[in-house]
Amino acid sequence: MITNNYIVGLGAAILLWSQAVLSVTRSQVDLEISAESIPKVTIYYDGKPVDGKDIDFPLAIGSTSRKFENTSPLIHLVGNVDQADIIFTDKEFKLLHANGDQNSIALTGSFIFKKVEKESTQTLRMPVIKKLTQGSTENGVKIRFVSEHLAVDYAKGKYANTFTLMVSPIL
Repeated sequence: MITNNYIVGLGAAILLWSQAVLSVTRSQVDLEISAESIPKVTIYYDGKPVDGKDIDFPLAIGSTSRKFENTSPLIHLVGNVDQADIIFTDKEFKLLHANGDQNSIALTGSFIFKKVEKESTQTLRMPVIKKLTQGSTENGVKIRFVSEHLAVDYAKGKYANTFTLMVSPIL
């Protein structure tokens, strides 16, 4: 009889314990996981990244044209988008005389892409490569500046200015 009472008591205890376990409230939380990859394009000038840096672009007197001129090495765009637009934000290119007088040198600026020259005040759509090692003449651009007049037509002295190249990723 003691065994029966023991079994009945044990059964009742297990039944009560299982009810208590089932009535325990559980905490649950849902995790919403997301990621965002922002478009990134880096300008490479002569094989080096130029984020936030100035590019020194001196103009020399051309041996044939006798004008102030310079053509850049290839510029590549490297990033995580397929294309980007480039344009100079300046509407005119003038080098100002260092002493502050009214003398200036008017320039024409152009992009050279796939051996075709285009005004640099007009948007140029370019391919963006994934790695710099993919760079070639087919996906790079050159920038060219030439003075309006012969170098001898300008007053002697030092001239300078800064122009802004804007790159806009195409999404």
